[in-house]
Amino acid sequence: MTEIQLQTAANTWLWNTYPQTRRKFFHVPNGGSRNAVEGMQLKASGVVAGIPDCILIHKGSAYGFEFKTNTGTVSPAQAKVHQVWQQDGTPVYIIRSVEEFQSVITSIIGQPVSAVKEVAA
Repeated sequence: MTEIQLQTAANTWLWNTYPQTRRKFFHVPNGGSRNAVEGMQLKASGVVAGIPDCILIHKGSAYGFEFKTNTGTVSPAQAKVHQVWQQDGTPVYIIRSVEEFQSVITSIIGQPVSAVKEVAA
């Protein structure tokens, strides 16, 4: 599974399982190939190398999610951003599977409402 496939599967699961997170979990398009002029314009407008792939805003807190394959590595720019965020109290998770993402989300938000209803029934 590629990183974008993993991110897509995680996003789809979250959208369908935790509808209350819609518009609070989002991708930060921060990469790709650009020419030098566009790159300078983006940097001047606030684009920062290494920002996590996705961000979740939940109950006044932010959480970063970096999606990596099993063999993918964190770049030096990503490692620096993760360090700065974590020093500020903002967690950043390196996600390598949909199951890992599901576990992290459940630890942050709790069981989905449908699962709570099933247990109560």
